[in-house]
Amino acid sequence: MKFTKALYFCLILIISSTVTAQFQSHNLFVEVDVSKTGDEIVKYGRIVYNEKNSPRRKYFKKDINKAMFLDTLSSDLNEFPLEKRNTLFYIHGMWASGWSFLKGNHRKMQTEMWSNKSNPNGMVVTVIWHCKLNYFENKEMALKSGKILAPLVRQIHDVCALASDNSKTNYLIHSMGHRVFEAIWQDQLTENMKYHADNIVMAGADLESNAFEDGEVLRNIDYFSKDIVLYVHNNDRVLGVSKVINGKNRLGLDGIQNLDKVSNSILQVDVSVIIDNEDAPSRLSNHIYFYTSPTVRKDIALFYQDLAKEKFPRRKKLNHPKRVILEMPQDD
Repeated sequence: MKFTKALYFCLILIISSTVTAQFQSHNLFVEVDVSKTGDEIVKYGRIVYNEKNSPRRKYFKKDINKAMFLDTLSSDLNEFPLEKRNTLFYIHGMWASGWSFLKGNHRKMQTEMWSNKSNPNGMVVTVIWHCKLNYFENKEMALKSGKILAPLVRQIHDVCALASDNSKTNYLIHSMGHRVFEAIWQDQLTENMKYHADNIVMAGADLESNAFEDGEVLRNIDYFSKDIVLYVHNNDRVLGVSKVINGKNRLGLDGIQNLDKVSNSILQVDVSVIIDNEDAPSRLSNHIYFYTSPTVRKDIALFYQDLAKEKFPRRKKLNHPKRVILEMPQDD
């Protein structure tokens, strides 16, 4: 009898642990296409996953408006345990709005980053923005997209803040998605701004290298967040092309020009020696490492878990307190 009870409680613990470990973040999306008109400009929906974490995109009915989208967000957040009532905004880069890319992108991130008990972000809000072929036209479309979404994003912040007393709002931004982010917040970055983000990841940023300096749009970024990680790869071939097109250094390629001129909220993490990208396109481009490199993924995951900076594995201090290099794991 004692053995039976002990076995029973062991099974309960195992099942409980398995359910917790397989926690899946919910994923809502807002899609903006500035080339459309009327109700077609902004759409809403949900990304759902099967047991193999294969995603499927489900658009809400056309009569689902912004208020109903926010109600859905609130309802989902309130279903989570208190420690999971945190929201991650994911803003993709140029030409990444197609479902063929987003499907693979989200499957990888759901499997490797969001479906585990240590991930604090119960909710992911994916910002999908559309663009065309011309680079400079796309830059303008990114800025217009951000301006259109700005009121909604602030309302999402409001809903998230009500989910619990300790709810956090985080960001994962890639490439030209930084222009969308810039336009969302450029008029709000003042000392007494109402909104804030807890942890911001900026990967492959297609911005000028002086973007955080005086006179630039993001100069007051520390009013919005006190904890920003900027990932830089000195052989990011996509940003290499952008550098030629723009005739200016790129933030995600060349890094910050003068670290003494920018906020102490920013830590620049050099990932130039990371070579464990999991597919050929990412190894060739060195641009989408934020989800294709296991080493970078782990670094990002620990960042959202608020690990103390001195405890991060494989980060080595460089010649400035705001600059470290992420090293490859040693072979066993």
